Amino acid sequence: MVCAKVQVIIGAMAKSCLTPQEIADKAGVSVNIVYRMRRGYMVKLERFGRVCKALEIDPDAVIDYDRLETGKAAGE
Repeated sequence: MVCAKVQVIIGAMAKSCLTPQEIADKAGVSVNIVYRMRRGYMVKLERFGRVCKALEIDPDAVIDYDRLETGKAAGE
């Protein structure tokens, strides 16, 4: 499970000019995964990678390693 840097994800979503549903369809994941990433919640690594690929961003630049180390996601 990993969580994303919210600002990076939101920026990539805005740059893509796609709706959350379109991103989810392109990534082959549920729209809920896109919303969870946008809010900084933890998601499974495979799904995280799919969304990053759909948004054409480097997953390494998006992973919030600080929160990953503490095991805390946004809102926890």
